[in-house]
Amino acid sequence: MKKLYTLLALTALFIGPVNAQDINFDPASMDGTGWIGYMTVFNLPAPFGDEAYQFEGGWGTADLVAQDNMDGTVTLKPNRIGDPDPYWQGANPPGNPTGNKMMEATYYLQDDALAGTDFTFNAEVISNTLNMGGLDVGFTVTAFIKVFPNDFSSVTVIESYNLADGNFTLTHVSTDSNPGTGPGDTDHIQYGFTVYGPNVRLNTDPMPTDPGWYDDDYDALGGILVGPNMTLSTTNFEAPNFRAFPNPTQNSWTIKSNQEISEVQIFDMLGKKVMTVVPNTRDINIDANQLSNGIYFAQITSPSGINSIKLVKE
Repeated sequence: MKKLYTLLALTALFIGPVNAQDINFDPASMDGTGWIGYMTVFNLPAPFGDEAYQFEGGWGTADLVAQDNMDGTVTLKPNRIGDPDPYWQGANPPGNPTGNKMMEATYYLQDDALAGTDFTFNAEVISNTLNMGGLDVGFTVTAFIKVFPNDFSSVTVIESYNLADGNFTLTHVSTDSNPGTGPGDTDHIQYGFTVYGPNVRLNTDPMPTDPGWYDDDYDALGGILVGPNMTLSTTNFEAPNFRAFPNPTQNSWTIKSNQEISEVQIFDMLGKKVMTVVPNTRDINIDANQLSNGIYFAQITSPSGINSIKLVKE
């Protein structure tokens, strides 16, 4: 497997290859396969050992858990299994949320047209609230670019990054992969995210006090909110990038853009306009305190035209 050295990785982060294609994270992208999921399952306590390996295969992104927030962002969270079978839940007492399996949940896009090219994968960690929450084993969350030969017999991690707050860029250069001369010998290129850690048990609370106790305890473990890298020049992209956070919110949304926003109009589900803001900035704050709980749509006007994103007040 290709080794990564700190100096080379840092150099790639800041300068990258000349004339590289910039790929900014977009959960709605339909390039290649579009965003899909894959899961590899191991027994506890020995991860990745021959005896620990259980199975692997395609997995629904919602079940990874990779939660598409429908606003250009995704929340990566710990995996949880609703099946009460001890195979998944184990024998820990109520109150210990650690399940019986280690889950390597991969949320990725495969685009083989990138083989033999220079490109960067860019994104931003908007917030990271992931925590141990009483788990026996913690989580590792990484972004990656991987190359597989045509028969998937091996894998080379071209570059990876342990997710922390802020922007990041991963780089692939043309010599990292083989474009081949036909479909029988072209390398497979994948980029995306992996959440590795234990599944969360059903019985997380010894004395549930309300019907939502399992969800409440699960949500308390937090997650990692990922969106596009908003610092990249708009000349690299055909369309502007917007995101709103927190979304859902109880008080206010912050809308960030890589272009200046001249106007934002907020509409409810019936199409009634409930608010207009004229910021003429890239970052704005929308006060939601006077709005009823529900779903709204923000119509955003920028130099590229009018775009809409969904907002949720709860």
